[in-house]
Amino acid sequence: MENKVDKEIQRLRCSMVEDLRLLNYFEALSDFFMVDYYTHSAYDMLPKSWLESVNQYGDVILKQFCMSLLPENPVNIHCPVMPLSMMCFIALIRKKLKARIKQPCSKHRLPISCKAQLKFLKPKKIVELSDMLPCIQKVITDQNITHVVDIGSGVGHASRFIAKQNPQCMVLRIEAQSMLINKATDIDVQFDKLNKPQNIFSSVCRLNLDDNVVSSFFQLLNDADNANGTTFACPESRILLLGLHPCGNLGSYMLRLFKECCICQSVVIVSCCYLFIDSEPDQTGGFPLSNFLKERGVLSLSGQLKEQACHNAEFYLSRLLGQLNNHDELSQNWRSIADIFLSKRESKSSRSWFKFKKRAKGENIIKFTNKNLVLHKLPELEKEEEELALKLSVVDQWKTWAYYLVYVLKISLGVIGESIILNDRILFLLEARCNSQFEILFDPRESSRNVAIVSSKTLLQLKN
Repeated sequence: MENKVDKEIQRLRCSMVEDLRLLNYFEALSDFFMVDYYTHSAYDMLPKSWLESVNQYGDVILKQFCMSLLPENPVNIHCPVMPLSMMCFIALIRKKLKARIKQPCSKHRLPISCKAQLKFLKPKKIVELSDMLPCIQKVITDQNITHVVDIGSGVGHASRFIAKQNPQCMVLRIEAQSMLINKATDIDVQFDKLNKPQNIFSSVCRLNLDDNVVSSFFQLLNDADNANGTTFACPESRILLLGLHPCGNLGSYMLRLFKECCICQSVVIVSCCYLFIDSEPDQTGGFPLSNFLKERGVLSLSGQLKEQACHNAEFYLSRLLGQLNNHDELSQNWRSIADIFLSKRESKSSRSWFKFKKRAKGENIIKFTNKNLVLHKLPELEKEEEELALKLSVVDQWKTWAYYLVYVLKISLGVIGESIILNDRILFLLEARCNSQFEILFDPRESSRNVAIVSSKTLLQLKN
C-alpha cells in the first residue's frame, strides 16, 4: 500500500509540474480580460508559430484546434497546418477533459424509499444525487460510518436521503444561512407525512475557517449533542464529512479538518467556486494545501484563472466551434468592443459581467454597441467613441481569428487551473498517507464540477 501511495504522489507531482510549466508559459494570458483584447494587443502574447498558422490558414486551423480539444471528437493527425507546440497543447488539455468524462455504466436511480422527495428536487439535483449517493453509500458501508456531517448542506436534500437510507447513522446538517435551514425544516415537515427519518438534525452556524479547525469543530459537535441528545462528539464516533459543492475555502477547510480530527474517518467532497479560494501567508487559506506546492513557492493562482476554472470548458468550446461553423465570428469580437464602453460607463466595477443582445443581420458596430448600452440603461456612444468603435471593428481578418485563439486558450487554461487545485487537494491527503482517490460522479455537461475527492483513514491513523 505504501508503495502504491508513493507512486501516486510521484504521478501527481509530475502532472502538476507539467501544468505549472504551461501556466508559466502563458502567464500573461492567464490573468487577461477579453475586454482588453484590442486595446492591449493580446494577439502578441500568442506563440509566433501559432500566429503565423492562423494568419495563413484562418478558420481552418481554428476549427481544427477547437474541435481537437474536445475528447469526443477524433484528432486529425494529418492536419498539415498545425504547429507541433499546438498539437502538444491539444494533447494535454484533451487528456484532462477526457479524464473527467463519466464512464458508461448502469444508470443510477434514487432509492424507491426516497422517491417521495422527488417533488422537492430540480432536475439537475436529481441527476447529481442519483450519481453521488451510491458513492456515499459505499463509503458508509465500507468504513462502518456511525455519523455523517453534511457541511454547507443547503436545504438538506443529500442528508435527507442519507438519513433515510441509513437509519443506524446520525446525520447533522451544518449551514451558515438560517434561511436555507428554515427551508430545509419546511421540507422536513412536509416529508414528515411521508415517514420523515428521525436521525437527522440541523445546526445554523458559520464555521471558523482558521488554524483551530479541530477545536472549533468539536465545539460545534458538543453544541449539537447538548441540543439534540446525540453523540457526534463521542470518541468512538466514526464521522463522514460530506460536501456537495462547498464554496471556495470551505472545501479546503473540510480537508484540513478531516486530516487533523481523530474521529473523522472519511470525507467525500465535490469542489466548487474556485474563484473564492484565498491564499494566506499563514497558510490558513484555501490554496495551496500540499507541501509540494508550498516548497516550490506556488502560493497563489490568478483571480482570472480561478474564475475560469469554475466554468464548463466543454460547453464554451462547443459554442465557439458552432460560431465558427456558422461563420458568426464577429459575435465575440463585437462583444469585446462593446464591453470596452460598457465597462467605461459602469461605475460599480471596471470588470462587470454584462448581458448582450445578439448581433442582428446587417448591423454595424455602432448600432450593436448602442443597443447594448441602452439595455443596461447607460448613455449611448459619443462622436469620438463612435470613431474608436469603428476603428477597432475594422481590423485585419487574422486579428479576428487570433481573437478566437486567445479565447480558446483562456478556456483551456481554466482546465489547467482546476487540475492544479484538485491535484493539490488530493496530494495534501496522500502526503498524510490517507487512502485517497478521484471519483467521476456526473456528466460534465450536466454538472460542470463533477469530480469528487474520496478519502479514508487507516486504522493506524485513527489510533494516532
